[in-house]
Amino acid sequence: MAVSIAPNSARVTNITRPTPNRPRIDPTATQAIFDSVSMSADGEVTLNGNAGDPTVGWQIGWVQAQWIETNWYYYRGQFNNHGSLIIQRARPPARLRQSCRDTSGPVADIFTILAAPEFVSNPAGAFPLRVQVSTSDPPGDSCDLTLINTLTGQTNFLREAQLEFHFCTVLTVRDPAGNFHHQASFYWNLHWQARFSPTSFPNPAANQWIITPIVGGNGSAASQAIPGLPTDRRFVNVLTSVQAQSCNDIFQAATAASAAPGSINRRESRIWDNFDVRR
Repeated sequence: MAVSIAPNSARVTNITRPTPNRPRIDPTATQAIFDSVSMSADGEVTLNGNAGDPTVGWQIGWVQAQWIETNWYYYRGQFNNHGSLIIQRARPPARLRQSCRDTSGPVADIFTILAAPEFVSNPAGAFPLRVQVSTSDPPGDSCDLTLINTLTGQTNFLREAQLEFHFCTVLTVRDPAGNFHHQASFYWNLHWQARFSPTSFPNPAANQWIITPIVGGNGSAASQAIPGLPTDRRFVNVLTSVQAQSCNDIFQAATAASAAPGSINRRESRIWDNFDVRR
């Protein structure tokens, strides 16, 4: 008989939600850092076949989609007439869409990582052949601590930031014909929100910032494993279809576009303004 996937053999276990670390200032006092302890999970699936049946071309690994991102940074000057500004990295036109395929390499790789322990190609062993893979991901971001307000010519200091990343990770099998057979999935996310206050001007050192996490704005979650084919319309179309950009590509382009003076995603004011973060 030909090699096949054993029915109901897929398992995703040991799902561990990520842990967002407390936001911090880097030693050079130029960046605010948002990093995390990794999400992790284990997966397995069994292939059936007869002795001597070739497993060349069979691949087991993970496909990951991101489907929500919030990513804004609010700055204001030392004094009211020094102005304020907001950077919106996750809104159009800097970021044209939310859902994307999250790969560590080119988006055409489809699998998150083409290396062990996340990926197995041409598995070897006796049938029934149990194949095991694991996955991990520590999302993070950073931003400048200061920016020049082009309306006032004054330095504006990071005052508040909010970041939210939501993902779905899928245990999947690709057969030698290139067809994907999604086996199980789980959702996970992590959030940061904090206020920043320099205690010295005009060039505060790394230890001259007070960082106050906002209650309810920091945390993470992970679902249980969901068996079978993902059907969530918010991202299912990006899992294995042809894509021009990965999540990393989209993120990098949005970061660059939103930072440029004059960008629609960078709004400035001559005073300490209350910007609508929904825009």
